Amino acid sequence: MIVGKYVINITNIPWTVGRHELWLYFSQFGCVTNTFVAFDKLTGLHQGYGDVTFLKKKCMNAALECKHSLEGKDLVVHKKENKID
Repeated sequence: MIVGKYVINITNIPWTVGRHELWLYFSQFGCVTNTFVAFDKLTGLHQGYGDVTFLKKKCMNAALECKHSLEGKDLVVHKKENKID
């Protein structure tokens, strides 16, 4: 996973939506540089959450200002806070 400043965390992702679909959907807000969806190693199914990284802050902010829905499910979107050790 690429770590960047302009990352949003997404929860409530439908099981039919993967990295590619997130990339396509969130590209409407600007240049997406990476997507990540967490998978369960035992079942092979994703766990319903992931991240999208944007190239620019204004693109991330535009995505944060909107409500999002994919495959009939409302997504929960928040800015991902960078952890400093």
